[in-house]
Amino acid sequence: MILSPGELFAVDESWLLTETRPTAAVIPTAAPAPGEPRSEREMIEAALAESRGRVSGPSGAAAKLSIPPTSLDRMIKALNIDKRQFKFR
Repeated sequence: MILSPGELFAVDESWLLTETRPTAAVIPTAAPAPGEPRSEREMIEAALAESRGRVSGPSGAAAKLSIPPTSLDRMIKALNIDKRQFKFR
């Protein structure tokens, strides 16, 4: 919904030029080097292990995977990963 106090509605063109984030979380799928995690689950678990179970924040797993923390939380729940197990690794 767009509300305007007058009859004329104007949009600042700079708003149209900003890049938006994709709505679906995408984890990079480049070919992993030997010894690197391969599946989505392995990538998430590796990031959680590295961040000691932290999902958000600058040192969290979401930042390491370059995805929004809310998306990572959904993925963790969908894959039934217990992020608490990574707190003391």
